[in-house]
Amino acid sequence: VLFPGNKGHVNCYLSRLSVEKPPPLPGGHELGEQLYWTGPSQSFESGDTIVHGQSGKVVGPATYAHQGNGLKMLFPGNKGHVNCYLSRLSVEKPP
Repeated sequence: VLFPGNKGHVNCYLSRLSVEKPPPLPGGHELGEQLYWTGPSQSFESGDTIVHGQSGKVVGPATYAHQGNGLKMLFPGNKGHVNCYLSRLSVEKPP
């Protein structure tokens, strides 16, 4: 499949494609939206970190234990996304 903005095609399983738009993201948030982490600072085994008050970008719905109640977030400097509960994200920068 050649998606808009990509230079080349992407191989996709048919089960991952649909002619219908996907359901809305939890909390009514949008892909690419900037949200702030309101939880405590954390470090992960991968070396990625999230810092209280740091902004990140919504990259999709959360998976695993956070599914239905969270979002996948990409924070600056991290190699991968972080599943975050909605209760730990805000559109306003925390104190």
